[in-house]
Amino acid sequence: MSHHFDSPTAIADGRINLCDLYVFPAAPGTTTLILTVNPDAGRSSATTFRPDALYEFVVAGDGGTREDIAFRVTFTEPDDTGNQQIRVLRADGTAARHGTAGTPLGEGRTGEVFPLGTSGLAWAGLAADPFTADGAALAGFLQGLAAEQYDPGAFTASPGNIFAGRDVTAIALHIPDADLGGTRIAVWARISLFGHAPQLQVSRIGQAMLRPLFFSPPDAESEILNAGAPASDSDAHGERIRRIASTAARLAGLPDPDAHAEQVQAAFLPDVVTYQPGKPAAFQPGGGNGRALDDNAFDIAVAVLTGSELGDASVPRPATPDFPYLSAPQPAELPALADLFGLREHRSEGA
Repeated sequence: MSHHFDSPTAIADGRINLCDLYVFPAAPGTTTLILTVNPDAGRSSATTFRPDALYEFVVAGDGGTREDIAFRVTFTEPDDTGNQQIRVLRADGTAARHGTAGTPLGEGRTGEVFPLGTSGLAWAGLAADPFTADGAALAGFLQGLAAEQYDPGAFTASPGNIFAGRDVTAIALHIPDADLGGTRIAVWARISLFGHAPQLQVSRIGQAMLRPLFFSPPDAESEILNAGAPASDSDAHGERIRRIASTAARLAGLPDPDAHAEQVQAAFLPDVVTYQPGKPAAFQPGGGNGRALDDNAFDIAVAVLTGSELGDASVPRPATPDFPYLSAPQPAELPALADLFGLREHRSEGA
């Protein structure tokens, strides 16, 4: 959560666990795209990227669900110091929908900012996790819903953040707005594996909090969602979203649970982030504009599900002044989240 440990595949290898996606304006005329992987990096996950994985930012230039542009990022094997070479490509049109090819934009090394095309920038490396969430409160609340109980008291008055002191690895691209293909676009990120077998998509993210609210605990449908495409989201997963949202509305005493459920589905599906380049970022499922690093996605998304403000996550840290705008890693003596969540047992069972 946001999409940390969101499927059995993600639990098995944090390098292909898409945690969060951010889309926001940076310097005038530019947009920054950030994805994070490796939840609780250095404890529960690796601190490097998978060399046989293709990490992509996908853009629909008309704000829909058709892949018009794909910014593709690949990594070499880590060297003796853990650093990796990075390559960034761009694919357009039908080539953006599948495959690994594209026009080269730039190359560099992890931990270093390097140029991308004529006026872009890129960076990848270890950073403090920008996401905040009260994971224990949400788990208790969702368990209550499953038992036909509505317990807003699960969210205490004291803000919580299970990710405080924890890191992720991130990929950040600084892109001229003119290169994004439209004035109102849709963005999502995806990861596929390639090289040793036919290319296979294993992870995807658009909306923050979709999976922890509606696909928790992770199950077979989580894998189907991650392997799918936004165009099929409503047909494939709409009933599940409506069922959970209708239960929350009914137990909360909202006047029309079915109408509320339809609104929630429309807010979260398809699983993309809509964005108008040049306008301030403000996360809101079903509206808003992109997602800034300091948007409190946890509280906002919980409010969309329940129809009232219940969430109590700590306020996210603001962006730093310079690209890639992420805070430095934050070493701390903490237990691994994989142990707190009992995930190492799942890894053993799946081995």
